[in-house]
Amino acid sequence: MLHARLFEASLSGDVEALHQLIKENPLILADYALISPHENPLHIAIKAGKLGFVKEMLRLKPDLVTELNKDGFRPLDIASALGRVEIVKELITSCTTTTSICRLKGRDGRTALHYAATSGKLDVMDELISSSKECVKDVTALGETALHLAMKYYKLEAFRNLIEWLPKIGLEEIVNWGEKDGNTVLHLAVARKQHESVELLLSRTKPELNARNSRGLTATDIVDILIMDNPSDFQLKETLQYAGVLNGSAQDHNSSSSEITISNMSQEADHDQRDWIKYFRYQRKRDSPSDTRNALLVVATLIATVTFQAGVNPPSSFSLTKSNNTQINLATTTRKDGANVPYGYTLVDVHDIITPSPVSLEMMPTPWAVAGFGAVLANLSTLAASEMFLFGNSLGLAASLNVIIYLTAGFPFQRELHISIYSMMFAYGWCLQDLEAEKLLRIVILGFAFLLPFSLRWFPRWAKRIRTWWINKHTMMNSRVEHYPTL
Repeated sequence: MLHARLFEASLSGDVEALHQLIKENPLILADYALISPHENPLHIAIKAGKLGFVKEMLRLKPDLVTELNKDGFRPLDIASALGRVEIVKELITSCTTTTSICRLKGRDGRTALHYAATSGKLDVMDELISSSKECVKDVTALGETALHLAMKYYKLEAFRNLIEWLPKIGLEEIVNWGEKDGNTVLHLAVARKQHESVELLLSRTKPELNARNSRGLTATDIVDILIMDNPSDFQLKETLQYAGVLNGSAQDHNSSSSEITISNMSQEADHDQRDWIKYFRYQRKRDSPSDTRNALLVVATLIATVTFQAGVNPPSSFSLTKSNNTQINLATTTRKDGANVPYGYTLVDVHDIITPSPVSLEMMPTPWAVAGFGAVLANLSTLAASEMFLFGNSLGLAASLNVIIYLTAGFPFQRELHISIYSMMFAYGWCLQDLEAEKLLRIVILGFAFLLPFSLRWFPRWAKRIRTWWINKHTMMNSRVEHYPTL
């Protein structure tokens, strides 16, 4: 078939075969677009690197230079990503509107410069910027410049090349542009621990050092969040601090200090009217995540310490002495006259209880019934109190340990840390065998208290997934009913 022969000619770069096919069918290029619209011969020749065939195709059908293939790539995008410098020059010179072809956006809003930056093709980048300086301003659908992409794909030389171009074309302010999440290239360089890129930015450009992203984080805040597993990571933070990059809380402190200096009298007048509760409350744009995490770790550790100690050494009212003479049930003691006294009562108390009242002698029940009823109530109240203490104390310990587990996620020695936490929970449960509660009931209370904090975090997520699945299922069923109604 002619179309298969055209594909082979494009792949091999055979210009004579192309001319022969055109002689046999002058409309073969138009027919090929109808039969195989996902990719034209120009795309194929550029991928194969056939410069001569590309030139001939541009002469015969120049409008192919702007066509997208099935993946959303234009011919210039493909040539830029593959580093075909000569083909890039030919594509640019063959188009009368040079600026438009360099700035045409394809898949995800990317241009040829974006693909050259992500691939690290320096010669192609130079050719594109020389042809159209404005292409450096183009951003992707996610608001990323070529600088952002070079940083995200760890193309240091491409990033350096772009930094060198900025003062030449008068676009130094681009280093302070943020993508859709508000991250500048400084944010990205710090987050990826690219020390050379950070030093290059600080030495060759004028980045906005204390810029915040959409989450209110500065570059130093990001350093505080990162795991420092290398000595050079600490040098990165020192480099930022030396350059004057402050964290969010320090910025707010400095700004508030300057305001106090300027308007000291007015602030003193409003001092008494300040809402101190709101002032000391956590504020997302003021408090750095590292400080917040450290504060939560301290509080969680303190709660875990207190609850563990209370479980190991419970209050005396909940302790149970291991003795044959002392039991939770209606244990008894013996009076001198041989009478039995319920456990929990002194001889004087029992004497007072069994002493009949002269006023209601006929109405009073038997003395031992009253004494037994009182003993039952006393023991039941003690048992209920011990169960409540066991549940509340265990729940507090489990919740605090749960917070510690989540806050230390990503820390080194994760296995050892989890082993120590779970071992402490096991030791805690083992130490509670002397508490005044039945064995089975104690196990149920401990299990529920330990699982509740974890379930509170995961249950909403699973509930949302189940709800989404249920809605999708009913939507599909309704759509089927609409398309295939019952006869």
